[in-house]
Amino acid sequence: MAERAIIEILKAQDNLLIELSKILQEEFALLKERKALDLPSLNERKSKCLIDLQTNDQSLKIHSQRARLGQDLLKIKNMLTDKLKACQEQNDINGRLIELNLAANRRLASALIQIRDTSTMTYDDKGNKNALRGRHLNIDA
Repeated sequence: MAERAIIEILKAQDNLLIELSKILQEEFALLKERKALDLPSLNERKSKCLIDLQTNDQSLKIHSQRARLGQDLLKIKNMLTDKLKACQEQNDINGRLIELNLAANRRLASALIQIRDTSTMTYDDKGNKNALRGRHLNIDA
């Protein structure tokens, strides 16, 4: 099998990083709008993009012309590295937004439990409020 040209691999990496950036922006918008049910299909696209990036990266590591990445292709390599860092930063922001959404959902669940049945409220092993779901206790001792 013939080796792909190093320029072709770098162009593919650029296209994948552009696509990944778009996906991350879409993910951010969905998280911001709290449309979590739309995330699984987006996550599939994101995973495929990341796998393709990793495959190309492995191809670059074993490429016969990889020394050019430190010479005449250094500008392109640095541009791609900057795009990758921007994607990583956006992914970190999305991760923090997910954590905030989870915390808000836990607070909402806690408030709903309190409203539903305060007499049977308890805490789970993580410190989250939990109701005994209508099972009232009959304690004899």
